[in-house]
This record gives sequence, C-alpha cells and structure tokens, in this order.
Amino acid sequence: MKKSNGKFFVGIGILLIIAGIFIFPDDNIIGILGIVFGLYNLIKGVRLLKGIQPLLIRKQQKRYDEREKLEDNFKDSNKTDED
Repeated sequence: MKKSNGKFFVGIGILLIIAGIFIFPDDNIIGILGIVFGLYNLIKGVRLLKGIQPLLIRKQQKRYDEREKLEDNFKDSNKTDED
C-alpha cells in the first residue's frame, strides 16, 4: 500500500467517526461500530502515512533478500570453481 492509500484511510476514518457520533443517539450499536471502524481506519491510515510497512510487504522483502543472497552465493561459488 502507498501513502496515497494512507490519506484515503485517514479520510474514511474521520468520516466514519463523525457518522458514528451523529448516529449514536439514535442507535447505540451502529454508532459504536462506526466509531470503532473509524478509529481502525484512522490508525491504519496514519501508519501508512508514516511509512510503516504492512507485514505482508516485509515478508515479501525478506524473501527477496534471501533469494538475492542465495544467487550471490551461487555466483561466487561458480567463480571459484572456474578459476
């Protein structure tokens, strides 16, 4: 996810919190759910804006780094065999 997605999540989070506050006097359960989901989106958006990578991206980066390291080791071992 990108920083532009973070802006989207922050915007939706704020809208959900405002909607939850307005709906709360009429229907408590729906109002609380709106506030909770709004806070969740707000937190997720702020994390994306700060540049904290989601777990999936970190795992993919770790796999890529390990694969690159193995390729380098393989190339180094082939160089020494040829010499």
